[in-house]
Amino acid sequence: MDNRGNMETVTKDKRVKERNATTPFFKRILALVALALIAGLIIAFLLVALFGGPESKDVFVGLAGAIVAVPILFWLLLWSAGAVFGRHTIASLDAGTSNKRHDKYGNVIPDGKIDTVVFDIGNVLTDFAWKEFIASKGYDEQMVERIGKASVESEDWVEYDKGNLTNDEIIERFVENDPEIAEDIRKVFVNIDGIILKREKTIPWIRALKAAGYRVLYLSNFSKQALEGCPDAMAFLEETDGGILSYRDHFVKPYPEIYHLLEERYDLVPEKTVFIDDTKVNIDACLKLGWEGIVYKDYEQAEKALFAIGVRY
Repeated sequence: MDNRGNMETVTKDKRVKERNATTPFFKRILALVALALIAGLIIAFLLVALFGGPESKDVFVGLAGAIVAVPILFWLLLWSAGAVFGRHTIASLDAGTSNKRHDKYGNVIPDGKIDTVVFDIGNVLTDFAWKEFIASKGYDEQMVERIGKASVESEDWVEYDKGNLTNDEIIERFVENDPEIAEDIRKVFVNIDGIILKREKTIPWIRALKAAGYRVLYLSNFSKQALEGCPDAMAFLEETDGGILSYRDHFVKPYPEIYHLLEERYDLVPEKTVFIDDTKVNIDACLKLGWEGIVYKDYEQAEKALFAIGVRY
């Protein structure tokens, strides 16, 4: 076993000792009583089976039934107590997290120092498919590039994300960048429905992180038009614990105001937060605030990077 394996074993042993040390004395007594009762029933059942006569038939059947019924009753009692008081118990219906630590309310406590994963949206949780979007309006590759240069790739595109201008006002800024194709630009951006495409791995990824106890937030330069025009691609938002879309608060990345706003709104602890974004300048901004950061390239690379900083799910 390598050093990393030894360290993980030591850490697990330490956690077991910590859990044992913090288990209330009365819980230990109850557990021992339950085990003693079940063991006593099994021993009595075996003795009757081996040495009992015909007159012991009723006792034999009663003991057999008790051996089945008593553990079930104990399980139901524990499960009911956990459900009523919102506490995690050994009977909780979460076998997938049985090897995890839980707080007193039954919530999984993530391993490692990170407790919050923050995602960018475009080209991380969804595809920002602007070239396909423009091409779908009937334009060839050369015209797609020209319209994109006047709009999506221009500095004016950020006005969508800031949420300060109307759609018509933004479009006229695009027109100013290339007046010769004014009508084409207006035709393309009368709405931007379908410019964002769904990624199949997004919701399972979010659910896996949440099941492991991590809080999942989003932080994205994003427009109202894209949100309303791409409902299927944006359905994952309901799976998260919240976040910020820039148009709602009129701040954009990589300026620090939007990061500070997320910190304040969700009580983030910088050193316990990791941000995943496909744009390096946005990650550089979060690193200056003390967050962990991952420049997203693809799903597998991001998973490995999360694992490297202790995120387990």
